[in-house]
Amino acid sequence: MSKSECGVTELLKSPVSSALQALFEHVPGVFFFVKDKGGRFVHANAALVQRLGLRELAELVGTSDYDRYPAQVADQLRAGDEQIMRSGKPLIDHLEVLFDQMGRLEWFSTTKHPVFSKTGEALGVVGITRSYSARKNHQFHNLAAGRAIDFICEHPTEALRVTAIAKKFGISERQLNRQFLSLVKLPPREFIVRSRVQAATVDLKDSDESIASIAEKFGFCDQSAFTKQFRRIMG
Repeated sequence: MSKSECGVTELLKSPVSSALQALFEHVPGVFFFVKDKGGRFVHANAALVQRLGLRELAELVGTSDYDRYPAQVADQLRAGDEQIMRSGKPLIDHLEVLFDQMGRLEWFSTTKHPVFSKTGEALGVVGITRSYSARKNHQFHNLAAGRAIDFICEHPTEALRVTAIAKKFGISERQLNRQFLSLVKLPPREFIVRSRVQAATVDLKDSDESIASIAEKFGFCDQSAFTKQFRRIMG
């Protein structure tokens, strides 16, 4: 057995890991996963397998985020995993864009912890994701930016302006910007653009509308502007 295979075995076979695997098969609305230090999935609960449109766990094991997401999204996920393993610090309630069970890119809240061997070697990460939109009572919604995030996601075709959003939720633009950077690591303007592109991606995938029509529908000045932003965000 190779050193890498030994690490995966240690990652999955500990009593705590086995208990967690069993536990997360019965927690509704939670998607549980385990990745090795190379970023490959070694376990996931049935809910995550289903959300990814797969039939069984074996189809996921050994694949990585690069097999599931656009390169730019996968780059961000991989960089986050590597940072967690380097620092030894968990990532708590981090908002990121992932595919839902319908194949749409949506915002999810992710918590990930590094896993180390008894000798201190990084073995991988374990984590859970939950739909952000389903967590209406989360502490994020006590902040103006949390409510603004919901509003932006629910109105992707509207020509939203940061000034108007700040006014709507009773906060200054500077405060709104600070809260957005804290919650999603993006300024409000960039969050708006990304949300519009992600919503437009669903129409590109599921409708027969032209690119020009979709660009206009989601508030881009023309097809060229939409294409430029799509390439930048989606890779």
